[in-house]
Amino acid sequence: MGEALKRLLQTVRLERDAFVWMDFNDRATADGLIFVVATRFLILLGEGWTIRGLSTTLFGIEVLIAAMLNALIFWLVYSGVVFAVTKFLLNGSGAYATYLRITGFAYPTLLLYVFTIRLGITLTAAFVLGSAWLLVIVTRGVIYEGDVPMEKAAFAAGAGLAGWIILSAILKRGMI
Repeated sequence: MGEALKRLLQTVRLERDAFVWMDFNDRATADGLIFVVATRFLILLGEGWTIRGLSTTLFGIEVLIAAMLNALIFWLVYSGVVFAVTKFLLNGSGAYATYLRITGFAYPTLLLYVFTIRLGITLTAAFVLGSAWLLVIVTRGVIYEGDVPMEKAAFAAGAGLAGWIILSAILKRGMI
């Protein structure tokens, strides 16, 4: 896991070496998954959920399972939308697995959401601030993997988030 943490720091600093490593290292997909799950768990703790609540009530287990499923579905859907927009709409390149890795390594930046929410700002503002860094990292990854200019890469990263927001709104309304 030491190599993955080193690459996570490189990703956060937008260093090209991290994206090259993700492109050629199949193990990075599992590392990305670990980062997604660990980050979601830390976000839960930051929102006030307690481990003690897990052991004393069924509700605690339901919250944990729902949060983990939400994070995993986000990871899969967001990466898929970014991949599809880059490859089919913007005529870029790359493999879905690499987009999964990029998103997995960008996901820990969502911890910024916890810190911004503690500042007492609105949930919408915390979401925007918490997501901005993720979008920047994914944009950098799309530039590398998709071989597209920055404007197109930023569009793909934003389209991934828009796709997730639309899908989650549909699912919350029970339309699917």
